[in-house]
Amino acid sequence: MRWLNDTRFVIPFLILVMGILSFLLYKNMTTRIGGADTPTIGILTFKTQTVLRKFNDQVVWDSIESQTEVKNRDTIRTEGLSDAVLTLNDGTKINISENSMILLDISDKNINVNFAYGSFETAREGGSTGDVKMNITSGDQTVQVGQGDIKLDKTKEDLKVKVENGEAKITSNGKEETVGKDEVANVNSSGVKIVKPKFGLLEPLDKKNILSETGSESIAFAFSGATADSIRVTSPNIEISQLPDFKKVLVSEKVKSGNLTKTLSSGSYYWRISYTDPDTKSKTSTETARFRILENPALRLFLPKSDEIISYTSSSPVVKVAWGSLDLYSNYTAQISKDPTFSNVVTEKQTQNTAIAFDSLADGIYYARVVAKSNIPDVTDKISPANKFTITKRVNAEPPVLMEPAKEKIFPKETIQNNIFFSWKDNGDFQNFIFELSRDSSFKSILQKETLKEGYFKTGKDLDEGTYYWRVRGKLENREDLISPVNQFTIIAKEEISLLSPSNLSVQELNEKGGVLLRWKKLSNKSNYKIEISKNSDMTRPVLTESVSEQFFEFRTKDFGKYFWRIVVENSLGTQMSDPWSFTIESSMETPILVSPSKNETIDVSNRNSILFSWKQSEKANAYRLKLFDTSGIKEKQVLNERTTQLKYNFTDFTKLNEGKYRVEVCALYTTSEGEKESPYFRSDFFVSLPNLTIPKILTPGTIYVE
Repeated sequence: MRWLNDTRFVIPFLILVMGILSFLLYKNMTTRIGGADTPTIGILTFKTQTVLRKFNDQVVWDSIESQTEVKNRDTIRTEGLSDAVLTLNDGTKINISENSMILLDISDKNINVNFAYGSFETAREGGSTGDVKMNITSGDQTVQVGQGDIKLDKTKEDLKVKVENGEAKITSNGKEETVGKDEVANVNSSGVKIVKPKFGLLEPLDKKNILSETGSESIAFAFSGATADSIRVTSPNIEISQLPDFKKVLVSEKVKSGNLTKTLSSGSYYWRISYTDPDTKSKTSTETARFRILENPALRLFLPKSDEIISYTSSSPVVKVAWGSLDLYSNYTAQISKDPTFSNVVTEKQTQNTAIAFDSLADGIYYARVVAKSNIPDVTDKISPANKFTITKRVNAEPPVLMEPAKEKIFPKETIQNNIFFSWKDNGDFQNFIFELSRDSSFKSILQKETLKEGYFKTGKDLDEGTYYWRVRGKLENREDLISPVNQFTIIAKEEISLLSPSNLSVQELNEKGGVLLRWKKLSNKSNYKIEISKNSDMTRPVLTESVSEQFFEFRTKDFGKYFWRIVVENSLGTQMSDPWSFTIESSMETPILVSPSKNETIDVSNRNSILFSWKQSEKANAYRLKLFDTSGIKEKQVLNERTTQLKYNFTDFTKLNEGKYRVEVCALYTTSEGEKESPYFRSDFFVSLPNLTIPKILTPGTIYVE
């Protein structure tokens, strides 16, 4: 066995073994023999996002696409924001919601479904089902469906069955119960409870997708059965949750009418009406409806830039179209047109990426846009704005365009660490470039000279403090070099923190937001700034300490007087501190204080004919301005803008009001040499509650008089 120590034999043998094992692994990963001998029971007719399938004889989950055959004893699972519709051979349709799992088995003449968790619906028409029954098993409970439409929701403890058409038979704990049309059965360890809901869910519809460009939407909920009598005897609540079992309820409000509006952020939501059954005096609820708010920002086109001129000298240029990615869209079509209305599309390409290139475009003016397509219901195509660009041939090549460092840029010596990155625009005309660095603008004494293929360079040369000049030569074959303009930059010993405004010892008045804007010079090195404001010059008693990333800060205060402020910077270079400056806040314009309504007060307008707004007097004010805004929707709406000399205002036009949240603003008006000026506004929120309108009852029936 001396050959085992000979590398001439051992290494080829090991390579052969690795090749065989790699081939077997590849075959195992790419070959799916599961379900080959299992009969087909239906087809996946529709899907969104991620739907997984597991064969009965395998433990691996595979992604399944639309129009794929479904085999007997397949397990189907959906993930978040995913849906699937299965059409069985007998015409039965099964709609599986997100985060759900079922197992299908047609081993006998009936359809058997093992329902693990989540939510799904079945639709069975009499003409296609015949005598075939559907048996849905969930734990110890069995639901049998002949003809009709039913919906099932399962959490850890409960199974809820809603029959929309036909009937279903539920077997639990050895007892059989029949659920009829429009009835809901709640099944748990204590048995089966069948009710006919007093309320019906209308809007938003089950499985509805609501698109939002801002990330939050005002959702209008509507439900039937909310009469004055039903509300009185059932005490209903509307409940909204992000969990199907309602373990954590986001919204729980008493129902006052058949509709309610709530602003919600993006995500999946479940809603229902819970109430007290007037017959059994026990708590119950309607079926659960699920809707989704999908964040759907605008489609942004990055390239080509608007009004961009793409020039070339010899071969036609490559035009790159690039855009931002959108989560709800899986396919994009980039279009190039000769007109902004895209009635004359020159060329288009489809891709699943966020960039694509076009070549062989002739000289001329073009427009580019992108159309995004989604396979999610209710998500319509989204079209980006069109950017205009021009392709033109240059007679002569243009010199390189310098980009970084920008002209007259300043570098603190300790920040560059002997490395400065230089870059310039490469338009493809040049064979190579010559980078030149000098201490004089005439380049009589060149410090560094490099020949480069690419349009960038990082120098590692140790540069002292001072001003430097750089340029780039573009090399052309058998032609004279084209030289770029000259850019200069400066290296300094240390960058000092400089306060800009308000100037030292200045007198300031509060702006309309009740603040003073403090500004300082931005440092070249990436830094976090700490602003300190104090009432004394040694800064030992700060009234505010705040860390910010920008070079400005709005200091808001209600106290007048003298303030001192400074900036402290902590970065890789250590800690730097500016000298303190002072400013004095004075104001002859006093902000009025609102008295009525109080903050977050709820005003029921059913028993009043006006809303009183009142405020305290401001000295030297000659008038006041009152504004009212409806803030219950996505965009706030101004309801009132009045000038008055009184300290109160009675608002009587209730036709302008809706139920919801409002903001009132009041300011004092002062006469100055520059005209009338407003003081800072006092703002406060309150709520308006409208009465529940009832249908009038006729007390004297019958005909009173006939001609």
